[in-house]
Amino acid sequence: MLNNYEEKKQRRIENYKKLSKKTDEKSKEAYQGAKNIIKNIPFGQPILVGHHSENRHRKDLKRIDSLMMKSIEEKEKSEYYKRKICNMENETKIYSDDPNAIAKLKEKLNKRIGLQEYMKETNKNAKKESKDKVFQMYQLQNNNQNITRIKKRIEILEKKCNEETKIIYENEDVKIVDNVEANRLQIYFIDIPDVEVRTKLKKNGFRWSRYNECWQRFRLEYAIYIAKKILNIKE
Repeated sequence: MLNNYEEKKQRRIENYKKLSKKTDEKSKEAYQGAKNIIKNIPFGQPILVGHHSENRHRKDLKRIDSLMMKSIEEKEKSEYYKRKICNMENETKIYSDDPNAIAKLKEKLNKRIGLQEYMKETNKNAKKESKDKVFQMYQLQNNNQNITRIKKRIEILEKKCNEETKIIYENEDVKIVDNVEANRLQIYFIDIPDVEVRTKLKKNGFRWSRYNECWQRFRLEYAIYIAKKILNIKE
């Protein structure tokens, strides 16, 4: 059974697949439309200036050019969606809202620690045999920095495990929720907020979630501060 994180990820993948298929079809339709117009123009036929066919010929050439450009644009969109699908299905990046993030980070940490020990031991053996170092100082330093960074992330996530979802603010018009499980600060409006509020939300990283029916962004203390500022909440 998929957890909420995996369900959301799978929904995004399925959505990109639909978009890829749709743009592929549009690309083929535009290309075929251009071919159909070309069929009606005799091969090598120049524009007959002054002839009654001149205007139609020029319009046909313009339509062919427009359709070919549309075909290329839709094909590029399709390829973009396919790359997104590939990246999501094969991604190695660990996201904080993944319920298995801590376990994945610990596994990654152990590999980094093992690599650090291996590099040190290899260099030590090379020194005993009066050989040049196999691994340079910057490689050990970079790996050690990664170890420190991963440890810090684990510490932060483990601390968050003790936090609970709570309502930050609520009145008859709006509700702000600090959603720990989703790793999002969420704003629920009774009615659609005006254009000015929506613009400010977008500029500050909030996005409309059709699935959750709210405006949301990643959880941060700053996110709470900016949400209250946008909504003129004084506490």
